[in-house]
Amino acid sequence: MTTIFQSPPLLLTEREAAHLLNCCEKTVYTMRQQGKLKFMKLGSGVRYPRAAIEKFIEEQSKTITA
Repeated sequence: MTTIFQSPPLLLTEREAAHLLNCCEKTVYTMRQQGKLKFMKLGSGVRYPRAAIEKFIEEQSKTITA
């Protein structure tokens, strides 16, 4: 049986989002300020929905046609 703690987190910290995007935290912050990444305030912190990060990656991926 899988518990919620064994699955990937739904909300990511800036550090976790940067790791998923393979960039630095400053880049994640800049993309948030530019409106490129969805985020939510949680108390005094900021969290990024994992689904939004994965969607961003998919949208930025380019396919090459032969």
